[in-house]
Amino acid sequence: MSFPNGKLEYVNPALNNMLGYENELIYADDVIITFLDDIHINEIIRDRLKQEPLTPIQIEKRYKHKLGHPIYVQLNIVAQVDASGAVVRYISQLIDLTAIKKSDAAEILLNHLVNQSNDAIYVIEPNFGQILNCNRLAYQRLGYTKDELLKLNIADIQPNLLLKEQRKEHFDKIKVKGNLIVESIHKRKDSTDFPVEGNISFIEYNEANYLLAIVRDISRRKKREREALAAANLDPLTKLPNRRILEEKLDEIFAKAEKRKTLVAFMYIDLDNFKQINDNHGHTFGDEILVGTANRLKHCVRKSDIVTRMGGDEFLVVMSGFENRTLIESTASKLRDEFCSPFNIQSQIVNVEASIGVSIYTGKNTDAYTLIQLADEAMYQAKKQQGTSLYFI
Repeated sequence: MSFPNGKLEYVNPALNNMLGYENELIYADDVIITFLDDIHINEIIRDRLKQEPLTPIQIEKRYKHKLGHPIYVQLNIVAQVDASGAVVRYISQLIDLTAIKKSDAAEILLNHLVNQSNDAIYVIEPNFGQILNCNRLAYQRLGYTKDELLKLNIADIQPNLLLKEQRKEHFDKIKVKGNLIVESIHKRKDSTDFPVEGNISFIEYNEANYLLAIVRDISRRKKREREALAAANLDPLTKLPNRRILEEKLDEIFAKAEKRKTLVAFMYIDLDNFKQINDNHGHTFGDEILVGTANRLKHCVRKSDIVTRMGGDEFLVVMSGFENRTLIESTASKLRDEFCSPFNIQSQIVNVEASIGVSIYTGKNTDAYTLIQLADEAMYQAKKQQGTSLYFI
């Protein structure tokens, strides 16, 4: 409560606490509790209450903390008048808005950053693949409204996850690794599609599980890659044969294996914690690790074998001409041993571990695509072991 001249008549302990005062210090003549730049608001309030003293006023203004900084407050004030209608005091309620202002600012900042992102951002329920939330670019790029997109399942925009079993396998891989970078295809509302790269993280929040996907349209990048690979048939970074060359050579390798009754080994290699290497040292450093890995793998094979980069930090080695499984196991062990020696990158010594999965073609037992998938699955089994490890499937 305050007198018409603005002097304080009474404040409760809550106001003392809000402004940092103790006991009766707030009543001192030299204490001004309104923030200096907002003192003019007091005159506006008094003028309005003189005109309509019984009409409460609600307004935001700043008060001055004892230490000098402003406190954002919602002021609710009304006048008390005597029998003649003259104002005898003002009765005020102050609500501290500091926490609300900070919360609003944080939300504005987050929403602005998310909605201004150059990547589509999705929050996905991992068990059923339901899209729970997304930023503006996500639904605009696909040609939906936000309400429309949030009624869809991830399989509606990513056709390769149409089957429940495919989604479970995909999500299980993300949970095992914690973070996964994948390339895929997204389908728009008009059924056209485009290539994407997704950085997908497994998130635990409030005792519930979620997937956070940051998805980039890589149409331009894929076009440039196709042009480069069409010209050189090599991976631009590692200079390894591309998948088109892999497919061509596989036909030749299978034909020889069937004719000679020999075995073919598919070895799928994934570098462990490669994202952490990129985060700690930078992508240029990570690229040199990939080039070094490619060189080591090439040194382990013959000219008739294939080493290819499958994408990201994953490689495939296809070796043929084996008479028995023992020879494959021996060769795979030598390949594993390549990762026992540290890498010397930019004058830094870095230990790089790898998980290696192996599948074997024994003669018409399955096709190349399935064997690659089996080797990939074996690689994820190898990840359950400590250090560089091998797993045969």
